[in-house]
Amino acid sequence: MRVLNSLIVLGVALLALPAFAQKATPPVSVTGGQISGTDTGEVRTFLGVPFAAPPVGELRWRAPQAVVPWSGVRATTTLSAACAPNADWLPNPKSEDCLYLNVWAPEQADRAKAEKLPVIVWIHGGGYYGGTAGQPLFDGGNLARHGAVVVTLNYRLGIFGFFAHPELTAELPDQSSGNQGIEDQIAALHWVKDNIAAFGGDPERVTIMGESAGGESVAILVASPLGKGLFQRAIAESGNDALPLAPSENAHFDRTAAEAKGMAFSKAAGAHHLFDLRAMSLETLAKQPWSPVPIVDGHVLHEDLTTTYQNHRQNDVPILVGWNAEEGKDLAPEILGTSDFTAANHRDLMARLLGHAPTDALLKTYPGATDAQARASINQLTNDWWGWRMQYWANLQRQNSHSKSYVYFFAHRPAELPNCGYGCGIGHGAEIQYVFDHLDWEQRPWTAEDRRLATELSDRWVAFAATGDPNRRSLPVWTVFDGSNASIFRIGSDTDRLPDFDLFIP
Repeated sequence: MRVLNSLIVLGVALLALPAFAQKATPPVSVTGGQISGTDTGEVRTFLGVPFAAPPVGELRWRAPQAVVPWSGVRATTTLSAACAPNADWLPNPKSEDCLYLNVWAPEQADRAKAEKLPVIVWIHGGGYYGGTAGQPLFDGGNLARHGAVVVTLNYRLGIFGFFAHPELTAELPDQSSGNQGIEDQIAALHWVKDNIAAFGGDPERVTIMGESAGGESVAILVASPLGKGLFQRAIAESGNDALPLAPSENAHFDRTAAEAKGMAFSKAAGAHHLFDLRAMSLETLAKQPWSPVPIVDGHVLHEDLTTTYQNHRQNDVPILVGWNAEEGKDLAPEILGTSDFTAANHRDLMARLLGHAPTDALLKTYPGATDAQARASINQLTNDWWGWRMQYWANLQRQNSHSKSYVYFFAHRPAELPNCGYGCGIGHGAEIQYVFDHLDWEQRPWTAEDRRLATELSDRWVAFAATGDPNRRSLPVWTVFDGSNASIFRIGSDTDRLPDFDLFIP
């Protein structure tokens, strides 16, 4: 089953710094030279910091290369372009020259004597074809105020980030291709390890965090041998199509199939060799259809993730994972490739989602005798199936790891705008604005409970980043996941139903 894991489309304008009480920061030395950002008195912000060389020309599709040094003090006060080609809903500048990250660091009275802070590195979603670190929702300033250094990063997308080809595989030192976007994430984590202390961060307390395709990226990084030592905790929100639940799901990870797909793309584009593809413009390449997906390339990933976890070959770190109460209304049409959910095609759609024919028990729990019933059931089944995948990961962790796992179910209904569509309600990505304590990125009739919950979640996420445990004094106890529904932490109370996960075991 292939899931594009789209990031919720909650906004398209780039984030902007507040226009008050700003001053330039003193120069900070990082890989490549010195940078200066903006200081509001509470948080220092550095935008568009390069962590690798521009992957253009001969570097197109190669692994990320070392940062190109600069002279003088580089102003890091504006966001970089988003990685091309990107999704149509993101109208900001898009470029292949996009390997930049952003840093928000709490101001400290005496930085030399201050204790190093935990670090949270955010990996955006968007199905590996859309999104950017500079979306307004991902402004890390408020989250940083809770006591962490926050980093958001770009990584190559679409045809530029997930392209395998035999000629490319042959020319690269590691004899692999297809996971350039994941390699970018790893390069950014190396930058964090080497430089984050200069911003008050602790390079030995790094948490990787992502949603949707970003959450799937987290699962991959935890499984990848290249991630060893680069992070100490992992958070994945509503994103884990990376752990195959059955052998049939391994097909889209196959390297041979990925290289064959790359050859077919090359032929359709009118290119005889890799040289010809590199000579083509971004616009020409972007016209050709491409479905990006990470693969088992023998370098970033040596095997499918389920096998890695079952044999305890993952990076053994605490994980915090979960999903939202209404993922299905956003994800079902995308996963299934249709929104025509009717009684007539109900059984077939269930089989397509599950990867196997539905059992009688599933058909009883998710009935489709009428079109209205079928529509509601498919949405609910998709949501529960998505949740089961997150629980499946947590169970693998529980059974094959020395580290703890925590699971949440986000069931708080946010304040809504009229005519709200994708991502509204408790849909895909609804939790992000609370985790970033950034409700004011858009105008909604936020309630006191919305704001209280935003404070609580960002506190819990920072606590997890600091200690590997999301509990804080005065907050309700969040128990370690033991495989039961009772150990899944409910956030909010809008939905009182948790799925019977035993139904989903293939």
